[in-house]
Amino acid sequence: MSLTLNDLTINLDQVDCDTLLSDWAWAMPEPMQPVLVTAMGDVFAQGDSGAVYFADMVEGKITPVAEGRAEFESLLQDPDFVTDLFFPSRVLELREAGVTLEPGQVYGHQTPLVLSGADELDNIEPIDVGVHVSVHGQIHDQVKDLPPGTVITDIEFE
Repeated sequence: MSLTLNDLTINLDQVDCDTLLSDWAWAMPEPMQPVLVTAMGDVFAQGDSGAVYFADMVEGKITPVAEGRAEFESLLQDPDFVTDLFFPSRVLELREAGVTLEPGQVYGHQTPLVLSGADELDNIEPIDVGVHVSVHGQIHDQVKDLPPGTVITDIEFE
């Protein structure tokens, strides 16, 4: 089975892009709006400056990937960029296992990796993209200043 970029992303028509990254304000270098969401739940967003950023749900970081939309569109043609940030092999594994997405859903870890969840198929399920992004933003905000290896016993969500 061959995957296209459409298979590796979700349609933003059913996503509230105005609020999607609201729980990531603490990590934003500038105000930004989502422009693309991967099937694995990461977000590419464009800042007011025109720069495009990658909001990594696993690492809890927002990093620049392109100075503008044209450069970003060019990166989407780069197989290494797509492999590194869209995880086509994992999406293919999930699809072959019969795990499919409904509109507005992404693949997310039932127990987030930042909370010691396993990066295995049985820990991945379809989840609403807004819930996925919000929960990860809140978790990463709460743990960002903890030393590596800290045992986490209590997380609060709004």
